[in-house]
Amino acid sequence: GSPSGGLWKTTNEGDDWVVLTDDLPVLGVSAIAIHPTNTDIIYIGTGDKDASDNYSIGVLKSFDGGVNWEVTGLEWTEGQNRTIAKLIIHPENPDILFAATTVGLYKTVDGGENWYSVKSGDIDDIEFKPGDPNTVYAVTQSFFRSTDGGENFVQTTGVPTSSRVQIAVTDANPDYVYFFSY
Repeated sequence: GSPSGGLWKTTNEGDDWVVLTDDLPVLGVSAIAIHPTNTDIIYIGTGDKDASDNYSIGVLKSFDGGVNWEVTGLEWTEGQNRTIAKLIIHPENPDILFAATTVGLYKTVDGGENWYSVKSGDIDDIEFKPGDPNTVYAVTQSFFRSTDGGENFVQTTGVPTSSRVQIAVTDANPDYVYFFSY
């Protein structure tokens, strides 16, 4: 995915690339999520979260490996000046997804047909705790944790704040969350 150049696909380890989104009304793709058992199902979060020079039309979904795209229930217009930073799919139930956006954290439980807001704010990043998808981490300029599958979040204190924050987790040690702030 490219923040100002669309979604690209290779089937020969990077020797050749094909663009999959030239016919969409926006070129920016800042988030990609691929269904864990059916790789023909792809979700993209449109817009350019980093530079905000290409705004989102929401989350799009493909059932055919990116050849065709459908609008999901998270739909915006470019004039709303929103972007999507990240999409994640629940590791045990692929109908559950989260979208980290500039206007909040959104959740769907039906594969993208309907979305609802679970956290307000400019969400920079989101992760599931490895081995425990009921625990969800989200960051704005602060760190938040949910222990009920991402329905409610509590802020963690003592974490430095800045203009941009990213987090990472690892199966090697699921009790750690790596927090990067600059």
